[in-house]
Amino acid sequence: MLTEAVRWARRLFGRGFRAAYAIGSLAHGGYAPGVSDVDLALVVRAAGPWSRARMRAVRVLTRWRRGPGPADRLSVFWGRWRDVRAGASGGVRLPAIDRLDLLEHGRLLAGTDRRAGAVPPSHEELVLDGARFAIGWYDDARLATLRDPAALASADARTVTKNVLFPVRFLATLHTGRAGANADAVRWYVEEHRGPASPLVAAAARWRDTGVGPEAAELLAEHLPTLHHEWAADHLRWLGALRACEH
Repeated sequence: MLTEAVRWARRLFGRGFRAAYAIGSLAHGGYAPGVSDVDLALVVRAAGPWSRARMRAVRVLTRWRRGPGPADRLSVFWGRWRDVRAGASGGVRLPAIDRLDLLEHGRLLAGTDRRAGAVPPSHEELVLDGARFAIGWYDDARLATLRDPAALASADARTVTKNVLFPVRFLATLHTGRAGANADAVRWYVEEHRGPASPLVAAAARWRDTGVGPEAAELLAEHLPTLHHEWAADHLRWLGALRACEH
């Protein structure tokens, strides 16, 4: 499926195509069929409306050729070499945490690798990007789910585990400065951090491979609000400290 996506990227961008990488769980491990996103990072010559339109076309055409399944979970990140090497700007899609993943774990699929000498994002950049993501992630539907967490248990494994493990990954990055696999974040939360939602977090890690278990409703009702409150409270505390330092 990634080969198909890269083929369309080459065709759509022509001489503007620079490189393609597998990132995310396909690169650093932990890919779970039916649950994991399929993350592709493309490096192109120029940014702008035409490039954004071509990126959307890569997803649409790949889905058209490959049919339903993994292509529905294709997520395309993109930028220019200067965005990869020094930080994204100008409307490209390369958040700091995904740029770090590309620099540390990206598997070259096509093109020329020019990551040598790149400056990785700082801890501050990673956390600020995570806070910006949270603002958009907590839409009305998400908030409704948090108000009735037991109802989430009837959803598919992908939906359930994302609602649990996204906060865990961002908390791990906040406290450790690292960005890695779900398994690393879960290990940190349960074994090092010993977070209050550890029973739910450990179970969600299993559900990615085995499907949602019968214990889900009880665990979600007891621990999901606690986990999301912890995510929000820790980030607000960090942002408050950062603001105090700036003043």
